Amino acid sequence: MKKVLSLALALTMCLGILSACGGQTNTPGGASQSVAGPGSGSQQQTTPPANAITVKFGNSGAIGEPAPETCQYFCDLCNEALGGRYYFDFYPAEQLGNETTMLENLQVGLQEGMMCALDTLATYAPDLNILSMAFAFDSFESMVAYLKSDVAAPVWEKLDSQGIHVINFECQKNPRIFFGNREIKSPADMKGMKYRIPNLPIFEKNAKAMGATPVVVAWSEYPFALMQGMVDGGECSKDSYRSAGLYESAKYVADVDYAYPVEQICFSTQFWSSLSAEDQAIIEDCASKAAEQHCKNIAAKWEEDKKFLIDEGGVTFCDIDRQAFIDAAAPLGKELQAEGFFDTADLYDQTRQFNK
Repeated sequence: MKKVLSLALALTMCLGILSACGGQTNTPGGASQSVAGPGSGSQQQTTPPANAITVKFGNSGAIGEPAPETCQYFCDLCNEALGGRYYFDFYPAEQLGNETTMLENLQVGLQEGMMCALDTLATYAPDLNILSMAFAFDSFESMVAYLKSDVAAPVWEKLDSQGIHVINFECQKNPRIFFGNREIKSPADMKGMKYRIPNLPIFEKNAKAMGATPVVVAWSEYPFALMQGMVDGGECSKDSYRSAGLYESAKYVADVDYAYPVEQICFSTQFWSSLSAEDQAIIEDCASKAAEQHCKNIAAKWEEDKKFLIDEGGVTFCDIDRQAFIDAAAPLGKELQAEGFFDTADLYDQTRQFNK
C-alpha cells in the first residue's frame, strides 16, 4: 500500500512540474515576447527563426518599468514585421551594461540598438543640452517641432558621425517637477534650498536660476540624502517622484513642467546602414507604434500615481505661480549660449520660434 501511495505522489509531482513548465520558453534575453502592447500582461512567446540575424537591444530600466515594457513591445513588433530576417533580442536592467557602456557598445559594434533618454546623448551632441534647460520649451510639441526641424539637423549629423543613429525620439516621459520638504509656490521659496543635482553643469545652472543651492548627489543616493537632510529637495520627472520613493521625505510638489524629457530609440550607425531601405522603414514604423503606445501608458500612469500621492502618500501639490518660475529662468538661455553650452552658437535664439 505504501508503495502505491509513493508512486501516486511521485506521479502527481511530475505532472505538476510539467504543467508549470508547459509553454514557457525563455528568449535569449531572458524576457517574454508579446505584441499585445506594454502592460497587457500577455505571455505570447517566440523563438528566433532559423538563420535570423540577432539584433541585441538594451535598456537600463528594471523589468516592469515603462521603458523596458516599451522596448519589449518594440522588439516584438519588429520580430513580427521583419519576416524572420532579423531577431530583436531585448536585454533589460543593464544586462548589456549601464547607458554609457551601451552607447559605447553601439559605437564599437558590440550591440545593435538601445533606448535611453535623449538628453543623455548631450555628451555626444551638446546642442541637446537645451532639452534640460529650465523652460526652454513651453510644451512637448514645441520641443518635438525643434527636434524635427533643420535647426536640429547638426545634432543628428554629429551623432551619426560618432556611430549613433537615432530613429525615434517621441517616447514621452512625464514633464519635470520641483519638489521639497517645504511648500514651493515660487522661486522665492527655493532660495537657499539644498537642491540635489546630478553631476551635470546644466542642472547646476537651473538650480542657481531658481535661487537654490545645488548639491551633487548620485541618483541611487537621492532618497537617503532627502531622508538624512543632506538635501531639502530637487527635481525629477513626475513618474520618478513616486517610483524612486522621493515623496516619502519631500512631500511638497511644484508641478511646473519645466522640461519635457523623452526616451529615444537608437542603433549603431554601422548596423543601420547595413539594412535595406525597406527594413529601415519597417523598423521606423514599429518604433512609431511603440512610441504612441508608450505615451498613452505614461499619461495613464501619472493619473494613477498622482491619486496615490495625494490620497495615500500625504503629498501636497502647491498652488504655484508658474510665470514666476519662467521669469526666473528667462536670462538662462542667453547665459548658456554666451558660455558655449551649445555647438550652435545662437541655438537658444533659433529655438524661440518653436514656442507659441
